[in-house]
Amino acid sequence: METLTYTGTTPYISTTGTDFRLSSSGTIATSSTLTTGIYNPTNNTIMQNKVAVFKVTRDEFETITKTEFIKELWVETKNGQSVDFQVARDKDLADYEMSDLSIRTIYSVTF
Repeated sequence: METLTYTGTTPYISTTGTDFRLSSSGTIATSSTLTTGIYNPTNNTIMQNKVAVFKVTRDEFETITKTEFIKELWVETKNGQSVDFQVARDKDLADYEMSDLSIRTIYSVTF
């Protein structure tokens, strides 16, 4: 396992792969197959994120057996906020259990 550290207050972390963890001390632990890019935003960094929301059905082994497209939308995040949190605030998704949804970022624009 490789360990990377960052300096600054609120990092924006972009990952590809699996086994990603961020400890409260600011240490990022990744497996060797994971590629991690770290960006420390300055104050007032704003991102517009185009996301797709899917409803997933899982079997008893937690394997996804079915997906259904629900919605595509743009959400704004500031200073490294969670995209998932912003999507959860959408009124059209209030009837869904968040654990049944898969949220995928399609495109991000940083201002």
